[in-house]
Amino acid sequence: MTDQKARIEKLAAQFDALPEFWIQNELLEQTKDYLTRGRRFESLKLDRLNKVWSDAFRQFVRRDVQPNLRDMDDAGAELRLRGEEFPTHLVTSEVEQLRAVIQRVRPIFPSAEFERKIDEFFMDLNKPKH
Repeated sequence: MTDQKARIEKLAAQFDALPEFWIQNELLEQTKDYLTRGRRFESLKLDRLNKVWSDAFRQFVRRDVQPNLRDMDDAGAELRLRGEEFPTHLVTSEVEQLRAVIQRVRPIFPSAEFERKIDEFFMDLNKPKH
């Protein structure tokens, strides 16, 4: 099993009972790590920051994870620190590809319920963190 497939299966398994506090903790840890390393994207204008995040997200979905994961995490942390939403409108086809892969790997929800869980996940990513 590839690392990417294992990660997707792990993510799909976590959708069964993905508690709010788990997401909050993961995002807080991501933001803490970003702040600890220094806010390398702090000086970027919003349109450039959105491009960094969306480019890294595209690569993540294409399974080119390692070189782009930190960019995606760090750009996401910077967006959260600014109170901005993730630019998912720039990666709609990739979001749909990710949904399809997760559904293929582990179809755990009826279609409407699955779509609701995915939407909740992306909404939670955009919530302000304290």
